[in-house]
Order: sequence, then C-alpha cells, then structure tokens
Amino acid sequence: MTQAKAWFERQLPALLVSRFDDFLAVQGDISFTVGDGAWTLTFGDVEEPVRAGATPGAKLRLKFTPPAFEAFTSGTLDPIAAIGKGDIKGSGDFELLATLATLMMPLQRDLGWDAG
Repeated sequence: MTQAKAWFERQLPALLVSRFDDFLAVQGDISFTVGDGAWTLTFGDVEEPVRAGATPGAKLRLKFTPPAFEAFTSGTLDPIAAIGKGDIKGSGDFELLATLATLMMPLQRDLGWDAG
C-alpha cells in the first residue's frame, strides 16, 4: 500500500471523525491526484467522505508528486519551492485547502487555564 493510499483510506477518515463538526460545517470537494492514484474528499458527506478516483468537477483540484504529497501530509512541505519545481499543481477554490489544513492540525487539549 502506498503512503498516499494509506493516508486517504485510513488517516484522513480518522481525522474527519476527530473533527466531525468542522467537517460537516463546510461544503465542497477536493480532488487529489498523487502519482498514478486519485481520491476525492467531499466535505459534509457522511456516507462516503473519501472515495477513490478524481472528480473532474471538484471545487478544488490538486496534483502532487508522491514525495511532495508525503511532505504535505507530514507537515514538512515547502509549498513555494514545490510549486516552483512543478511538484504541486492546483486550481479552484483554495479556501477548501485552508479548511483541510485546519482539520489536519492536532487537536488542542489545553483549555488555556490552570484548574489546579
């Protein structure tokens, strides 16, 4: 199983469950192509939020080389360098990418005050 396939089939669904309210609050879809693989994330779709295959009419369409996608999911991607080298291409509503980034952030467990 490739790293991208594992991320779309295991890690991304787990992220959506952990941030379920945020996931439901947004409408739209992101189509990802990573190397030879493709997946679509559809915000607000509780039946099939992640599915194999790219949706041609997705609101945001992203293409990654496999190394760029691995860097994206690990949080080490330099987007400006990756775009400049052609490792990432995209078109559409980039606000959906900001929403995905929010879902990918670790949950804050600290309430910001000391109960002791």
